[in-house]
Amino acid sequence: MSQPKHLALMLLFLPVLLQAQDQPGEIQPQEAERAPLADESLILDVTRAGERFVAVGARGHVLLSDDGNEWEQAESVPVRATLTRVAFAGGRLWAVGHDTTIIYSSDLGRTWTLQHFQPLWDGPISEQPLLDVHFFDASHGLAVGAYGLIMRTDDAGRTWTATHMEDVLTSEAIEWQQPEPTDEAADDSAGSDPDDEYYDASQDFDRGCYEFMECHLNAILALDDQRVMLASEGGYGFRSRDGGETWESFRFPYPGSMFGLVQAARGVMAFGLRGNVQISRDFGDSWEQLISGVESTLLGGAVDPDGYPVLVGTGATILRFNPHTSTFHASQDRLGSDYAAVEFAEDGSMILAGEGGLKNE
Repeated sequence: MSQPKHLALMLLFLPVLLQAQDQPGEIQPQEAERAPLADESLILDVTRAGERFVAVGARGHVLLSDDGNEWEQAESVPVRATLTRVAFAGGRLWAVGHDTTIIYSSDLGRTWTLQHFQPLWDGPISEQPLLDVHFFDASHGLAVGAYGLIMRTDDAGRTWTATHMEDVLTSEAIEWQQPEPTDEAADDSAGSDPDDEYYDASQDFDRGCYEFMECHLNAILALDDQRVMLASEGGYGFRSRDGGETWESFRFPYPGSMFGLVQAARGVMAFGLRGNVQISRDFGDSWEQLISGVESTLLGGAVDPDGYPVLVGTGATILRFNPHTSTFHASQDRLGSDYAAVEFAEDGSMILAGEGGLKNE
């Protein structure tokens, strides 16, 4: 059986391969170029910033739109690194990406300032792409990324402090009864298969996924200013009760990668590899596996104007969840573009971002 395309993982490691020839200290940020077809290039995230939409993607592309149909590039972006996520809080925008890039805008995305940039082998931390960012307000924010990297700021990003999950993990993983994984699911679990030569049962619950150097922190979801959850690898997630100061790990029912989190039905929905979706209504103490009806890898999600979660992924997959029946309605085109993110306008129209750029439907 062929493996599904993993757009998020491909983007994670591609810059490392491209820059492998560079020497320490020689990589400097270069301003993003103007591109007439930027809105048709790889776009990885889109968000609303007041009455404007802001999208980010490959080669430092930042795109702006007032209606979700017509897009224009930002006037000034100080990097060409792939930008993976963008967040809006307190009238300000932050975007993160490869080369541990963090950029900031105070004019709704028109111009951007570099706040952090640490490319391959430049300093004590090697190339670690940042994969998500969240700001609780205009000053306090979190960014997370590959190999357990966590960055915090309390001054609107003027300074960032880097740490790793293993340094701030305060308790063992929550161990609870889960169904035996299928052979297919076990194939996707990094380091969780007992037949794996790197598997160590004595460390399975108390070390977490970072034991296997697979602890990519893929997505952030803040339920309030204190409770935060992260989606990660190998069937692991993490949660914080103090705004991200300290963390504890938990297990998902599915032992593979989760790429996103979204609020749903008075709880949290996690989604990822091979159409796997699960929901928790007790902040991760327990999880219910949901039947999505698809095998596409799910990469992005948002809540529509009616409060219903919508998930998107490879093969042009769009999943709409009905919380009253706990069922999904799916549409997909296996030959279509991969979707990485989704956002909604006030009129209910859906903006999709992904491999083929941006589209509104």
